[in-house]
Amino acid sequence: MTRKMLLLVCHSEDGRFADGDRAAIRAALADSKCVSRVMDVGAGWIEIVCADGGRLALRAPGLNGCCVFHRICVFVETETWTAAMLRLVYTLMCAGGFGLVRDLDAPQFLVTRPQQVTYFPWLPEPPRLVRSSRDLGALLGVAV
Repeated sequence: MTRKMLLLVCHSEDGRFADGDRAAIRAALADSKCVSRVMDVGAGWIEIVCADGGRLALRAPGLNGCCVFHRICVFVETETWTAAMLRLVYTLMCAGGFGLVRDLDAPQFLVTRPQQVTYFPWLPEPPRLVRSSRDLGALLGVAV
């Protein structure tokens, strides 16, 4: 199986990289009802088992420290997306202020805050606003 990778990136209003909200991301991982287990495996890697059996691996450099925290690489560790995986990724986007890049060829980001639509004037297409994990799944082409 080829691991699917998505990238969560935090930008400021001028389109430059910004720090994501570390405390909010940590709280989302600790408090989410869609997560059954979170394992910090070191060097910025986190393995997550969702309540419905979905599995994700996150590479989140800077999350547990004081250095820059601009991105989270999300690796899908199961054959298909589950509802809990989509809810968790959507929650992380909202909590940390991250936009999602589906792949490097995608012409637009996916964002959760209306003001983020204007953060990326250099993109060929404006970001798409997602208002729920269901919207996120639809834009990722995932049927759950």
